[in-house]
Amino acid sequence: MSTARKRFSMKRISLGGAAVLLAVAAGFTGTAGANLPGSTFEGNDGNFVVNTTGNTDWVNVHGGVTTGVDLATGQTDNSFGNGTKESDVNVTVGTGSIPNSKADLGNFYVASETLANNHVLLYLGWTRVNTSGTTNFDFEINKAAQPDLTTPGPKTLVRNTGDIIINYDFQGGAQKPTLSFRTWLANGTWSDATPLTGTTGEAEVNRVSLANPLAVAPSPTTAPAFTFGEAAIDLTAAGIIPPGECAPFSSAYVKSRSSDAFTSAVKDFIAPVHVSLDTCGTIIVEKVTVPSPDPTDTSFSYTSNFNGNFSLKDGESATKSGLTPGNAYSVSEADPGPNFVLTSATCDDGSDPSAIDLGPSETVTCTFTNTLQLGAIKIHKDRKHAADGPGDHPHSGVEFTVNGNSVGTTDANGDLCVDGLLFGTYTVHEVTPAGYQGEADKSVTVDNVAFCTDIPYVGETVSFHNTPLTNLSVSVDSQVPGGTSSTIDCVVATAGPGDDITASANDLVPGTYTCTIVIDP
Repeated sequence: MSTARKRFSMKRISLGGAAVLLAVAAGFTGTAGANLPGSTFEGNDGNFVVNTTGNTDWVNVHGGVTTGVDLATGQTDNSFGNGTKESDVNVTVGTGSIPNSKADLGNFYVASETLANNHVLLYLGWTRVNTSGTTNFDFEINKAAQPDLTTPGPKTLVRNTGDIIINYDFQGGAQKPTLSFRTWLANGTWSDATPLTGTTGEAEVNRVSLANPLAVAPSPTTAPAFTFGEAAIDLTAAGIIPPGECAPFSSAYVKSRSSDAFTSAVKDFIAPVHVSLDTCGTIIVEKVTVPSPDPTDTSFSYTSNFNGNFSLKDGESATKSGLTPGNAYSVSEADPGPNFVLTSATCDDGSDPSAIDLGPSETVTCTFTNTLQLGAIKIHKDRKHAADGPGDHPHSGVEFTVNGNSVGTTDANGDLCVDGLLFGTYTVHEVTPAGYQGEADKSVTVDNVAFCTDIPYVGETVSFHNTPLTNLSVSVDSQVPGGTSSTIDCVVATAGPGDDITASANDLVPGTYTCTIVIDP
């Protein structure tokens, strides 16, 4: 790759009381060089804008920029006190001016992206509001959120194994910034520094004054030379995030040290902010029933290779985060029984639930919809009624219950239909009208989807038949009291002997009844 030649002049400036020689390129705002492999981000030119068509920089970085803002310089600015060191967890936040020879921070910027080869790239930027002294910054990237460091007093930092610090050191002059990283160990200390160079990291500062489109007060909109720095780091190539794994980081902040020694006191800082550096994916499984809410309160069972076995009811969901991107995730629903049928199972990214394609930082929601299988029972009631002619006739106004619950009365056609019934076996009972002989309860099994409005009706049917009842009475009355003595012998009743007797029977169904009457034998 060829690099255009630049005309350099030597310029002497004073930086922190020391005279240094700077090589200033006419019309040049940064150091030319290639981006990190696979990345389009210009993290090595010391400015905010794109220099090469097709590339990205802070003005158009993928995923946008998260900005941290320091408090205004002066007595309200905050910093770590009591000689706080990098490995201290219990720290004290104080207020007051930053020492003159130390870097007074302005803003910090964080962005990230995951490349096509699944390498996770981290982009860092900083501004300061003075140019005195050298620059020794640490970007601390944590998995967990940190306490509120915007208020003074004792604080306890939250660190987990695998948290990282990016050391950014710039000694001034024509030198290039140097990068290294450390990880938080299980024993509660930071590891030794590992350099970030070549294909793992690059950094630069602004060597001329330039506009800062990201500036938030106290950072000025024009950044004087050596008040802005940037870095691009391949977290995967550096071994911080192993290939195929995700980056579980969600918080970042920046702090300045009093010297280039890692063990020196930590001074000014910009309070932690939430960052979207979590490249892990999330899968959400949602349960929906028709109708909703589910009148059966059914619990549906699921099997997955990312969340084990779990159960959901209508309106509930199960979320699994921290998943490595890939397409090997699957979830399936067990047969919920004869009451529900699975009518759809879709994921909002177009994936099939049996092969969910989870991208970096992606949240995929898979929805399982089950429709309640409902059936119907049509009840028909007829009766004998001599006044209406021979045969059976519809019987209206007769009440019925299903499983003990009243469901209404028959219409003019002798019909009563009940729908919205779950699959299962039901007991149909007639509230028999007075004067009729009814039928015993009937058991009906509902196992077919049907509605009373179906034409033709395809649900379950059951019929009841009523027979009108008659009271029988046979009497003998001697016209002369005691004059005759009689007996009455009917199939359904008897009476006598006596001069004035009656044989009676009630609730007789239609039929032939024979009586033998003997008078004064």
